[in-house]
Amino acid sequence: MVDVKEVPLEKLTIDQLNYLGKQIEQEISNYSSYYSSLKIALNKFLDNKEYIKDLRNFQDKEILVPMTSSLYVPGKSCDIKRLTVEIGANFFIETNIDKADKFCDRKIESIKKNMDQIDWLIQNKNVQLNAVNQHLISKQLNVK
Repeated sequence: MVDVKEVPLEKLTIDQLNYLGKQIEQEISNYSSYYSSLKIALNKFLDNKEYIKDLRNFQDKEILVPMTSSLYVPGKSCDIKRLTVEIGANFFIETNIDKADKFCDRKIESIKKNMDQIDWLIQNKNVQLNAVNQHLISKQLNVK
């Protein structure tokens, strides 16, 4: 295992501070991208909850069934008490409507928890980046 030692920012050179700043910016970008992905997933499960709520009133109703993102065929709902749910990585299970609703609740809670953690990391990295930038400016002013 690598022994990690902290080095005070004051002891770093301008080039080292520039490099460190770029590394932190890249981390912020990666975290922000992950946060965006989580936001998309959260919205998907929030939408699913709304659809499940609406499904309870769709017994024996005419519906359009999506075959692709822009092709639909007419259909008729039948057994609304049973749903097929994607649980991840293209794995599907058949379950009842109440369990599908609870599954969405668990996923929403998990995603929100991850989003809170990523948000905290982004804020922390921004604080670090500000400190690096302040030391960089200070060093550049002292050099001139």
